[in-house]
Amino acid sequence: MSVEVPHDATVLQAARKLGIDLPAMCSLADHDPNTSCMCCLVRVDGSDSFVPSCATNVREGMQVESETREVHALRKTGIELLLADHAGDCHAPCQNTCPAKMDIPNMLRLVADGDYLAALATVKRDIALPAILGRVCPEVCEQACRRGQHDSPAAICKIKRFVADRDLESSDPYRPELSTDSGKRVAIVGAGPTGLTAAYHLRQCGHRCTLIDSAASAGGRLQSDFASELPADVLQAEVSAVLSLDVDCQWNQGLASAASLDVLLRDYDAVLLATGRGTPGPDVLLDVERTKSGLRVDAHTRMTSREGLFAAGNAVRPYKLVVQSVAEGKLAAECIDGWLRGALPPDRRHAYETRLARLTNQELCDFCDGAVPTPRVDGRLLSDGASEDAARSEAERCLECDCRALASCLLHHYASMYDCDAQHYRGEGRRFEGRLVGNRVTLEQGKCILCGICVQLAAETSDAAGLAVVHRGVDTRLAPPPGSTIDEALGSAASKCAEACPTGAIITAAGR
Repeated sequence: MSVEVPHDATVLQAARKLGIDLPAMCSLADHDPNTSCMCCLVRVDGSDSFVPSCATNVREGMQVESETREVHALRKTGIELLLADHAGDCHAPCQNTCPAKMDIPNMLRLVADGDYLAALATVKRDIALPAILGRVCPEVCEQACRRGQHDSPAAICKIKRFVADRDLESSDPYRPELSTDSGKRVAIVGAGPTGLTAAYHLRQCGHRCTLIDSAASAGGRLQSDFASELPADVLQAEVSAVLSLDVDCQWNQGLASAASLDVLLRDYDAVLLATGRGTPGPDVLLDVERTKSGLRVDAHTRMTSREGLFAAGNAVRPYKLVVQSVAEGKLAAECIDGWLRGALPPDRRHAYETRLARLTNQELCDFCDGAVPTPRVDGRLLSDGASEDAARSEAERCLECDCRALASCLLHHYASMYDCDAQHYRGEGRRFEGRLVGNRVTLEQGKCILCGICVQLAAETSDAAGLAVVHRGVDTRLAPPPGSTIDEALGSAASKCAEACPTGAIITAAGR
């Protein structure tokens, strides 16, 4: 490929004009290159050496190697070296532990701000039945809550239940946006938590759905296994919320024979078996392979050995937790949607992320510095008509362990792109290194990769005291001048620094 650019342009700028995504993390437009990350390397004119593209000017007729295996290997090494000195959580421990991977910290932030509708929308992106799970889930996410090491974990499940109940009791319950009708039809056999969840998400994709169950109503094991914890009216309300998305139903109609399955596969574009353990029997699924646990499915597509026939939940293998069944229903919906659209199945490989090692007692004290000291308010959240004050007070106890800049984090983006191993040069898990906390801005030291961008921005800002590089080697860090706060160090450049920071090490109060 060739490209024409101004005579004073850099190779990095030329590459970006061609749409090549070079991993430059220390480069700021209209500023001198820092060349600190050394991840945007290229080879010029077949040279034996490599140069940073951000600091190499173009010239007429130059030949640049950017996307060769050798260049990529060097870039990957550079990124992994940065990762070796990067200490921070991409996702909060509670979210990583949740089988449905719900964005718990964001839900809690929105509740703390009193935005309950947005909080519910956040929940329902991953959990179709939050009022039910708020009553029957064993709170596995809370077992991972870092606040629990300090005093007691945030009451995540009860807050989820609070926002869900509040919505169900409103005059206009939340309804997700539905895509345009795709013209495709999906039969879902089994109206338990897996089947209901699959229908909820497939309808959002624009596919027509029919729930088919041998029982007289929806709920599956929710009706039999959780009678003492789950009031019938709550179950009915959440079932109704799913069915209100124009989901068709056929009750008292189980799969009685192989012929009845053949009819479904003929009349529908896809069929999902979410029938629970042991049903339908072998005589119905003559052509479907099984394992000792249940029906055999492709690990990536969730399709059985029969074309167009999918299976999920307890029909595949035992799941004790309802939240696991809900997660299975969403995954099945994603797989079916992709298959119906002729797209690749969702990538289920373990996504790149960094995680802090378990905090020592002193690190935990530092991590909790500035957190509200309010004790957990279990009782007031469990009572009927739980107050907004109680919910907001409890939500404010969250330590916000997640990275709020994850969506824009260049280190995460390029580590994923280059399939990096965060542990390659790291050794033991990275330790929490503390924060410089001001009234307007916070710098989390462990996340900083010393790109130099904030140093540049502060240096050109008249009311900023500036940042200095202190110590040497692996202990090198940024610090304000002696006697200055991080607010004073960045001055009015604070928001620019937060926006330009490639790793989310700097956040402003508005970044909450």
